[in-house]
Amino acid sequence: MPHPLRETVKREFYPFALERGFARIKSSNCLYTTFRKTDGGATYEFEIQWDKYHRPYFVLNFSAPEGLPMRSRTKYGRRQRKRGGSLGCWFNLRRPWLEALRTGQLRYKPEQVVGQVISCFPELEAWWSEGVEGPHVYCI
Repeated sequence: MPHPLRETVKREFYPFALERGFARIKSSNCLYTTFRKTDGGATYEFEIQWDKYHRPYFVLNFSAPEGLPMRSRTKYGRRQRKRGGSLGCWFNLRRPWLEALRTGQLRYKPEQVVGQVISCFPELEAWWSEGVEGPHVYCI
């Protein structure tokens, strides 16, 4: 049975990406969902990567747009809850400890996690257009 977070991503984030001009590309691997758009001769692409053990963790992987000069020191990056390379930086339902103590709630609702992804998506667009690394962009 699919996890509620995965279902919420499909229900709320996929339409958001489609509204921004991205098309969903079919994949043979259920852990990756790729989105791509072409605008002004440049091709923009990102993918949703789910945890390989099917836990409710995911990250957005992205690459520099093809057809434009590189605006960053790296060609690849990740859009995640916070910077860093560990799985704890990926989007998931667990609240960070300080926030859990402050709010008295250990978990986010799936809609809150997807809301975080959508609200910070402009950071990814800023990286594509200007090479700016926002607080939720981790260049690898």
